Amino acid sequence: MSDGIYINDEAVENDASGISGAAAYFMMDALVPSDCRTTLTANAMGQQAYANSQQVISALGENLEREVTNIRSIGATFTQYDVMMAALLKSGVRYPVLTSGE
Repeated sequence: MSDGIYINDEAVENDASGISGAAAYFMMDALVPSDCRTTLTANAMGQQAYANSQQVISALGENLEREVTNIRSIGATFTQYDVMMAALLKSGVRYPVLTSGE
């Protein structure tokens, strides 16, 4: 068994920052130029398809930001777990240990 859990906080933060930076590019963008005068069904359907794609892109950005939060919290959770386990080991054995009478 290992002596501890080693968390590279710098690597965790670098990865989280990189993902967060990428997430900034995934936001809704208006269709420019947009044809508002044509009454063709294809025009309306094309604009709707674009709007739907923008909603999906926005949702991806939101999910990436959520994952950044998860990545940061997992590192902190492992650090807390390591501290807790170290405290348990320092406190000793909970029950008496039987040994042979040799």
